[in-house]
Amino acid sequence: MSQQSKEIPIDNLSLEQLGYVGKQIEQEISSYSSYATSLKVAYNKFNDNKEYVKDLINCKEKELLVPITSSLYIPGKCSDIDTVMVEIGTNYFVEAKLDKAEKFCERKIALIKENADKIDEIMKTKTNHMNLINHSILLKQQEIGRKK
Repeated sequence: MSQQSKEIPIDNLSLEQLGYVGKQIEQEISSYSSYATSLKVAYNKFNDNKEYVKDLINCKEKELLVPITSSLYIPGKCSDIDTVMVEIGTNYFVEAKLDKAEKFCERKIALIKENADKIDEIMKTKTNHMNLINHSILLKQQEIGRKK
């Protein structure tokens, strides 16, 4: 059994119904906006990680500071790094060669960008719907004002 969505013309909705639909759309826009922000954070994280992996390739025998806590560092030297531990999911790590770790980050960046683009399109559509609702509310309020 397939479900078909039935569209109701905005003009047929009452002022109260328009307000209700407007609030629903506002909530959806807020949710998508929150999701878009999370995607941007993840995008920046993987972009930074990709750059860190690139830096490790040329790191041999360079001095660096190793974080022990958020405010305590000790001096160290970078050895010849072949592999790194990559988090592939919620606390699941795999050992990967530097080039594979970089490619993993690139794939994640591409996936996040694709999802962010989809969310942006959805938000544009929802914003357009919200504008139509607001315009209809304004017209209905003007119509009610003229009748008085």
